[in-house]
Amino acid sequence: MQGINRCPPVKIFVGLLFAFALNVMVFTQIYGQEAVDSNIISYTDKLAYGVDLSTDIDEFIVSGPDTENFHLVTNNDVKLTLRLNYKFLNLSFGFSPGFLSGNDDDELKGDSSFTEYQVNMFPGRFVQNVFFRRMKGFYVENTEDFVPLWQEGTDPYLQFPDLKSIEWGGYTGFVLNEKFSLRSLLNRQEWQLTSSGSFIPALRYNFTKLANTFESGSYGKENQVDLRADLGYYYNYVVSPKVNIAPYARAGIGPKTSKYTLDGVVDKNTYFVSDYGGGLQLGYNTDQLYMGIRGSFNGYTYKDESDNTISNNLWHGLFYIGYRFETPEKLKNLF
Repeated sequence: MQGINRCPPVKIFVGLLFAFALNVMVFTQIYGQEAVDSNIISYTDKLAYGVDLSTDIDEFIVSGPDTENFHLVTNNDVKLTLRLNYKFLNLSFGFSPGFLSGNDDDELKGDSSFTEYQVNMFPGRFVQNVFFRRMKGFYVENTEDFVPLWQEGTDPYLQFPDLKSIEWGGYTGFVLNEKFSLRSLLNRQEWQLTSSGSFIPALRYNFTKLANTFESGSYGKENQVDLRADLGYYYNYVVSPKVNIAPYARAGIGPKTSKYTLDGVVDKNTYFVSDYGGGLQLGYNTDQLYMGIRGSFNGYTYKDESDNTISNNLWHGLFYIGYRFETPEKLKNLF
């Protein structure tokens, strides 16, 4: 896409990694090293590798009193995520391989790309997440509402191949119940032996940059800043010593500021955003092997200055599997 410099995500995450490593040490000095509850098994001294295979429906919907609903989606339904966990370090890298079924229908839906980096950390009872996400290439899922006589499976969808979304963000949360392990659900570095749940308040923040070059040659970009206060409840139901079921639900509210520029003309606005989500996870665990499935839904909605309702809904289903290894002595000494 013209007019946008490519973001160096690896350099950004090296900087973020050092910053949050320092953050972890500060938290440790302030709160001390908390002992793991006797009903929680810790695997933080193990070097763990994991793989997620997920299928996503990520849709942007614009609806209004005087307009047709407009559904924008990307052509990369299936994603792979590689994970590395050791001590306080929890890294993941996600991408969308073009050879997988669901990502290869480029002739009708266009070419899409997806990249995501994430870091999770757990200083004491805090949870800290930071991420970078880049998507490019969208098509209109409901093309039949805009093109008469359009035939699904034969005619190409309306496409925005240069539409790009770049997002930096994260959240900071606190686990109110010290007997509940959020770490066992997010990174599988712990495992609970007794059922427990907890409310988790969090502050979510992100910066999004949207940009597109239109067929007419016009160039538009929008910078968005979101800040939301969030409250969720997570429960870990222990079916057996090796199997758990974990539902959760959350909701949040907060402001969104937007700066839209089209051919040099600037429009600034502030909106009130509602954020929501929920899901269910089924997990299996041994001291070495762990695996499971999870289904979740996350979204937000707000109204713009034209009274249009803007929504982003993400339906997410995944299968994860990983293995824990004994840590090499050189790595132990380094940490």
